[in-house]
Order: sequence, then structure tokens, then C-alpha cells
Amino acid sequence: METNQLVLQELSLSDQPISGEQLAQKLSISRTAIWKAIKTLKQKGYQIESKPHVGYKYKDNGILNEFVIRRYLPANTNRILDFEMHDKISSTNTRAKEISIETDENLPLVIISDQQTAGYGRYGRAFTSPNTGIYMSLLLKNSSTLLNPGLLTTATATAVSRAIEKKLHTTPSIKWVNDILIDKKKIVGILTEGIADIESRYIKQIVIGIGINYSTDVSDMPSEIQQRAGSLHSFAKTYSVSRNEFIAAVLQEFFLLYPHYETGAFLDEYRAHSAVLNKKVTITQGHNQFSGYVEQINRQGEIVLDDGTTLSSGEVTKIRLE
Repeated sequence: METNQLVLQELSLSDQPISGEQLAQKLSISRTAIWKAIKTLKQKGYQIESKPHVGYKYKDNGILNEFVIRRYLPANTNRILDFEMHDKISSTNTRAKEISIETDENLPLVIISDQQTAGYGRYGRAFTSPNTGIYMSLLLKNSSTLLNPGLLTTATATAVSRAIEKKLHTTPSIKWVNDILIDKKKIVGILTEGIADIESRYIKQIVIGIGINYSTDVSDMPSEIQQRAGSLHSFAKTYSVSRNEFIAAVLQEFFLLYPHYETGAFLDEYRAHSAVLNKKVTITQGHNQFSGYVEQINRQGEIVLDDGTTLSSGEVTKIRLE
């Protein structure tokens, strides 16, 4: 690990100010090297306060920081995760798929980027990714002989909703299957992708992409997106929850659900947040459209319409209250 990261790690994990001399002794480097590292970190945006005869103190101002994320995580979750952090990347899901070709070791892996230049959602749609959001992909080994992407996506939506309720004290709704809404505006998109072994056709790895409008000012988004997009910005500000803390909360909730997601035990919670249950909807699936009242979300996370039509995938394009 380079000097800058070593210094950042020490500061991030300490509750108390640390003097330059203490850092130099612990890391076995010169005071000059410490000073240069601190200067570089400040230039990158990390908030490090310095007081004469007291030392340096790190403050979490929302700049992405693996060490701070790990600090917020419970020990059992922290222990199993590896991280890959980026300032800018084309897409965290794309990067996860690249890594999956190279290795299946060191998983679960969490890939996080401050920005995406080619973020995408379902059906390859562009996902606007300014450096005020959370863009995260989880690369996981598939431990099951089967994969129910709908059930996994609903579990992920439930985990993110839990994090929102616990940290930001507001209750979101979930538009089947992968969008989380506040006041009918989309704040979170989830995209689950399977990576198959060509010879066996077995889904050997799973990528779950989570995109969140976190500190984003919606007025800065393209005008065509502003009408349907929301943000967690006001809640994050009111309750002083940084991106690092919220990322840790999402990871904690996800890894509580993930080992048992195939049981569907969380589905009552998912249904309670549903934006579509008992409403008339139009669902697009490829070139086909289906309309009807949503009678239930079954044990597989599928939508069941009043005419008996059962859908495991698709996009809810209209919700009517009548």
C-alpha cells in the first residue's frame, strides 16, 4: 500500500487526533513524508483537520473511502468483503464482469466508483452518474444450482429500503421489480446480471449493480430525467449520513438477507413497500404488453395479475390508482 493510503488508513480508523510524529513512528517513514501525504490527501478532497501540538483528525465529508466504509461495517461483514475503489469508471457492472473472467477468487467483491461515464440500467439504458451518487456493484459466487434473478433483485431492493428507513428515517416504495421510489420519483435502480460458464451453461457468478441518487441535486440532471428522478440529498443532509456510512448500511442489510434470499422470507416486507400491489398496471415484456390489477407478488417474487398472468420479468410502465 502506498504512503498516501497508509496515512489515510491510520487517520480514518482513529477516533482521536494523531500527531505527525506518531504517524511517522507507526509507519516507519519520515515526518516530511507524512506532511506530503497529508497535503496530497487534502488536495484530493479528504477533510483532514490539523492543530498544532494536537495532531491530525480525519472527518468523513462524503469523499469515498474504503477504510471508513469498513469502519461502519459490523466485523462479520467486514471480514468477508474485498473492495475495489475508483474515482471514475465506465460502469461498475462492466468492471465486475471483466474481473469475473480473470478470477473467481476474493469474492464477494464490492466495486464502487465516484463517477460512471457509461453507467447503464435495464435494457442497456444510460444511467446518469454524477459524482454525487452511489454507484456500486457486488460480484458474488453463485452458490445455487439455479438462479432466480427476480428473487435476488427483490431481496436487494428490500435491503436498500431497510437502509433508507434506518439511516434516513423515511419510507420508500418499490416499483416491481427493481426501482425504489420516494414521492413517486426514482431514487434507486438495481440491475442483476448472471455470468455463465460457456461449457456447462451454469451461472457461476452474479453481478448486482446498485445506483443511488444520494447527494445529487436533481436540478443538475438532464431536463428529461428531472421529471421522474428523485434524490436522497435532503434526507442525507438532515440526518448527517455520509455516502460512506450509507454504503456500509446497504452492504450490512444485503449480507443479512443474501444467505437466505432463496427462501423468500423477506417477501412480506417487500410487499409492504410495493408501489404496484392492488393497482392497475401496464407491464412491458419485450414486444408484449400486459395490463391488469396486481393481485399478488408470489413466493418467487413474480407479479400475478387478476387474469392469472404470472410475470417473472418485465417493466411496469404505467400505474393507475383506479
